[in-house]
Amino acid sequence: MTPRETASGPTIDGRRLVLGAVAAVLVGALLIISIGRLAGFAELTDTLDAARWPWLVACAFGQVLVFAGYAGAFRHAVAFDDGPAVPTRASIRVVTASFAMTQLIAAGGAAGLAFTYWALRSIGFATRTALVRLIALNTSVYMVFAMISWLAAGLALLDPDVPLGASVPWLVAVPLIFLAARWFTADVRVGRWTDPDGGRIRDALAVGVGAAAWVRRAIGSDEGRPLFGWALVYWLGDLISLGAALLAFRENPGPIALTVAYTTGYLAQSVPIPLIATGGVDAATTFTLTMVGVPLEAALLGVVTHRIFAFWLPIGPGLWSAVSLTRRARRGEGLIGSSAPSL
Repeated sequence: MTPRETASGPTIDGRRLVLGAVAAVLVGALLIISIGRLAGFAELTDTLDAARWPWLVACAFGQVLVFAGYAGAFRHAVAFDDGPAVPTRASIRVVTASFAMTQLIAAGGAAGLAFTYWALRSIGFATRTALVRLIALNTSVYMVFAMISWLAAGLALLDPDVPLGASVPWLVAVPLIFLAARWFTADVRVGRWTDPDGGRIRDALAVGVGAAAWVRRAIGSDEGRPLFGWALVYWLGDLISLGAALLAFRENPGPIALTVAYTTGYLAQSVPIPLIATGGVDAATTFTLTMVGVPLEAALLGVVTHRIFAFWLPIGPGLWSAVSLTRRARRGEGLIGSSAPSL
C-alpha cells in the first residue's frame, strides 16, 4: 500500500509488503538474538520450559478488544457531528487494513493513516473534513492514552518498584499538554485559526486546531463521548494482552507497574523512523519492564509473545481487508450505502 490516493482507491504494492514482512522478521530475529545474549540463552530456555501456555488465550482475547475498540472509535468519529453510520463490519475492515499497512510499510505509520484517510474520503467526506476527522480520531485515542499514563504514574508514586524517573515526567507533561490544548481550542481563537485562507502553513494550522476543537466538542457531547470509551477498550485490550503474555512466563509486575512500563515503552513507537513498529517499541518495552522488576528473559519472552498476537496473527486479516476494500473501490462501491456531508 502506498500513501497516495488514486481515483479508484489506494494502490497495493506487493513488493513493498513482502519487503516489509521480511524486514519485520529480520528485525524481530535481531531483537531476540541481541537481547537474548544479554539475558542468557540458558535462562531463556528455562523460562520457556516453565511457561503456562493457557494464558495465551487471554493474549488473544486482549487483541480482540484492541481491534473492537479502535473500530468502535472509528465508527463514532465518523458519526459525530452529523456524519453517517458506518456498519460495524466495515469499520473493522478499515481498522485491520490500516493496521496491516502501518506494520508492513516502514513509513512511520503514514501508510496506515493514508488508508484511513482514503476510507473517510470513500465514505464521502470532503478533503479538509476527512483530514480533520482523521487527526481528531487519533488525537482522541492518544488523549485517552495520556490519561491512562497520567493516572498510572500518579498511583505508581505509591509503588516502590516503579522508579520516579518513569512516573514524574508523565505527571508533569500530561497536564501541560492538556492546558495547551485547552488554550488553543478556546472559542475566541478557534474561529480565527480555522480560517483556511492564508497559505499552506495557515491551512495546516487550521486543520490541526479544527481537529483539536472537534475533540473538545466530542468530550462535551453525549453523542461524542462513546468514542473515548472505545479508545479506552483499545488500550486496555493491549495491556491485557501484554500482561497475559508475562503471566505465561510466571511474571506479574502488577497492573500499575505494567501500565507505566507499557506506556513508557510505547513512546518509542511515536518516533518516525523505519521499522520502529516492528522492533523499536519491542526493545523499549522489554527494558522498561525490567525497570519495574521483571527479569530480562521473562520480559523478552513476554514482549515477543505479545507481538505474535498483536502483530503477526492480525496481518493476514488486515491484508485481506485492504485488498477487498480496494476491489470495492475499483467497482465503484463505497464503504457504506450513503455519502457523508461535505463540510
